[in-house]
Amino acid sequence: MDLLWSLIDFLLPSHPPARYAVTATPATVSHLVRIDGYSRTRKAPNGEFVEDSGFIVGDRRWYIQFYPNGHGPGDAGAVSIYVGMARCDVQPVVGNVRFSLVDSDGKPVPLFIQSMSGVDFSKNDFGMKIKRPELEASGCLNDDGFTVLCELAFVNGGAGAQLKDGVKVPPSNLHRHLADLLWKKQGGGDVSIEVQGKTFTAHRWMLAARSAVMAAELSSSTSSSDAAATTTAKETTTTLRVDDDMDPEVFRALLHFIYTDALPDMTKDAAAAMATRLHVAAGRYRMERLQLICEDTLCKNVNVVTRSMAVVCLDYLSCQKKLKQLMKLQDDFYLLTTSCPSVIKELFGRILECND
Repeated sequence: MDLLWSLIDFLLPSHPPARYAVTATPATVSHLVRIDGYSRTRKAPNGEFVEDSGFIVGDRRWYIQFYPNGHGPGDAGAVSIYVGMARCDVQPVVGNVRFSLVDSDGKPVPLFIQSMSGVDFSKNDFGMKIKRPELEASGCLNDDGFTVLCELAFVNGGAGAQLKDGVKVPPSNLHRHLADLLWKKQGGGDVSIEVQGKTFTAHRWMLAARSAVMAAELSSSTSSSDAAATTTAKETTTTLRVDDDMDPEVFRALLHFIYTDALPDMTKDAAAAMATRLHVAAGRYRMERLQLICEDTLCKNVNVVTRSMAVVCLDYLSCQKKLKQLMKLQDDFYLLTTSCPSVIKELFGRILECND
């Protein structure tokens, strides 16, 4: 048999002199395992392996074994690569291991990654297997060989490293940048909004994208008598005036939500106190999500006093005469319908019961 391999090597000098070889390049607890002479391993018996020269990690010697035709009877027809300790240890050596088939650019191929956590290497070894047809179709075979990355990390008795599953991506901070754009005047605004003598600067594109009502107001601002356009040499600023019944602090919270999709930082009591008025503002500008947030805040802050007031309110409005008087006060009735829709719903239920 040795004479036959020598003859092949003589006739085909481009092949490596060995039947197949395994080399490991140490890099902390990661090893690149290069398998050469792949085509010569097709007829290797099941269970036969080639072992590298070994390496040291955590004061222990480790080995990597290559099985050309599988580790056990059930693995025949596949190539297997295993890692383990060179000698048994009385104390448990528990670690995590991951094998990855590497492409020609040196990057792991996601379809050929096998890993296991909590392996006790004092009793077991661990390996990956790849079916030959899958390996040959992977595109990772080059120069009659392929490369596998072996990574080791230990829970105890080892080098103390941890395998990285990838880059930890921080949560989005877009809302923070948009808040800076609004309140720190970064980038400049092209819309001035006047609310009871206080002026807010904003951006047309953001207002139009977040509220269909504001988009309509901005599109008609050039011809509307309620809005004025001021033109300079460099830019055009549109001025919008909000009705006098809108509180500046409420509009400030509304504007903050438009940019960040969240309410500004405030105490629980302050949020509850503003919720009703902010709910009205959200309804005016058709911002359904903000309305639901306000309703949720109100529901979480319902107590005995607010329940008692609601009962008194219902009892008062159940009188048709008093209800007609309230309906004549259009602004107050609008405030009631937009800020307390549940009260209106129950009120109509009581009126229907009375009519029956």
